[in-house]
Amino acid sequence: MKWSSPIRPEMIRPLFAALAVLVLVGCAHMPLGASEGEAPETDRPVILPIMPAQDPEAALMLGVLVGEIAVRSGEYQEAARYYGAAALISDDPAIAERATRIALFAQDRNQALQSSERWRQLAPESLDALQLSTVLRLDLGQPGPAAEQMGEVIDLQAVQGGDPYAALGAVVGQTRNREAALEALEKLTDQRQDDVGVHRVYAEAALRFAPGEPALEAATRGVERFPESVPLRLLHARALDEAGESDEALEVLRATVSDHPESREARFGYARMLAEHDDREMAREEMDRLVEQDPEDVQLLLALALMNLEAEQLGPARTYLERLDALGEREDDIAYYLGRLHEMEEDPEGARLAYERVDGGSHADDARLRAARMTFEIEGEPAARERFQQMQQGPDTELARRAYLGEANLLREKGEYAAARERLNRGLVQFPGDTRLLYMRGLVHERKDDIEAAEADFRTILDNDPENVAALNALGYTLADRTERYEEALDLIERAYAKEPDDAAIIDSYGWVLYRLGRLDEAEDFLRRAYDLSDDGEIASNLAVVLWERGERDEARAILEAALEREPDHERLLRVRDELLK
Repeated sequence: MKWSSPIRPEMIRPLFAALAVLVLVGCAHMPLGASEGEAPETDRPVILPIMPAQDPEAALMLGVLVGEIAVRSGEYQEAARYYGAAALISDDPAIAERATRIALFAQDRNQALQSSERWRQLAPESLDALQLSTVLRLDLGQPGPAAEQMGEVIDLQAVQGGDPYAALGAVVGQTRNREAALEALEKLTDQRQDDVGVHRVYAEAALRFAPGEPALEAATRGVERFPESVPLRLLHARALDEAGESDEALEVLRATVSDHPESREARFGYARMLAEHDDREMAREEMDRLVEQDPEDVQLLLALALMNLEAEQLGPARTYLERLDALGEREDDIAYYLGRLHEMEEDPEGARLAYERVDGGSHADDARLRAARMTFEIEGEPAARERFQQMQQGPDTELARRAYLGEANLLREKGEYAAARERLNRGLVQFPGDTRLLYMRGLVHERKDDIEAAEADFRTILDNDPENVAALNALGYTLADRTERYEEALDLIERAYAKEPDDAAIIDSYGWVLYRLGRLDEAEDFLRRAYDLSDDGEIASNLAVVLWERGERDEARAILEAALEREPDHERLLRVRDELLK
């Protein structure tokens, strides 16, 4: 049967109501975990068998149908409710999985957790179901149950033959609730004190989520339990370095190399930290020793090349990459990193030729995007447009989104705001409501001085995801910088700061709104913190403005001059310089 006209969102609620009369009331089918006479775990409606009562299959089919209609109409909250109820009746784990993912898309984590538990019940060997349920418990602030399930993740992955600690790390990396993740991992280390892998994951998570004293405590706990573990000793050194104890960190690494002279991991960690602290001669000596041990070790040579790229030591990076290229191993990876090297050397033609050699692997999409960007630099916008369009119109939807974002961002950087907005409008026709496209369009609107449109895009994101840190910060900064709605801006930025207190861009926004509110002492403190974390031109310009107003004009001038040496075409830096030094 073909629909005579499309179902629109405004038509869907009456349909829900009509169907609900037939299929939704009461609690004839108890939710998971409830036995007869007990209260159900949820007050959500549960699908009942449609008349006649002996036909639960018809009720299930109707519930799924309503859920699918809701999905197609953009009514994701309703879809999550109906699919969640259908999952409680169905014995098919695929329905429970879809119910879970729809609830996640609807930002209803309570419903998602209920559906994921049903999915786990129907597919007890599904690692995806267990991991997702654990992430949801962390998101919802349930570290105790999450710790128990983390142990199950380890055991299930071990039985299935995978890396149990990589599976645990994947759970930790997906949660939004860092505090709950660390608390759950601490509980898990208490439960599994003799599991070195658990201690390692805990220390790694603490370094990522709570650098400083908490990370140092976690790493120290692990290394005291397993004093000969090279990975834990390396994490301990990293935690010491992050806590400002660099000399002690290097001493730990020297001792680790001495105790484990054949450990490439130990020697590489030592060389890496030496390079980070600008002791390049000693770092090079350690690298040479590593290469002497195995001059054709592809993994080692690639790791050394990447370390040098990261430290912007382009000569050594080229040496290692060319040696790898000659070996003919990992050809796609080597071509990609040669492209990155050429970019850093400001050689767009060499970069494009290298990226075009990438034929597969994990960097293939990024290589295509970067080749298109290099084409823009070499031949101009029309030639690059053709490359971006091929990706935007291709079958890979994630690559298509990235191509819209990449092209729009490139146009934004070049000041071609109208063209950037046009590309994003096209992307949003193809991918309605996409958060990344909306965010980028909001930034472009702001550059075009269309503050009302920028606010509308950021608020659309926040309507669907009220805790979206990027949108909170972008909207807060826009209101602080381009309007006089400073108190409203402060509230938005404070919410972002509570989630990401170490993010340089958010700290900068906080400092700037405090400046606009006339709180200059606090503003300077925040902006100096931001500048210590990042010498970005926007941050430098904001700090210079505050310092100038506080009478510290020599320092303000020096910051501006240094920033303009790094970014001579930065629009805001140039504007601030002209305003202050006129």
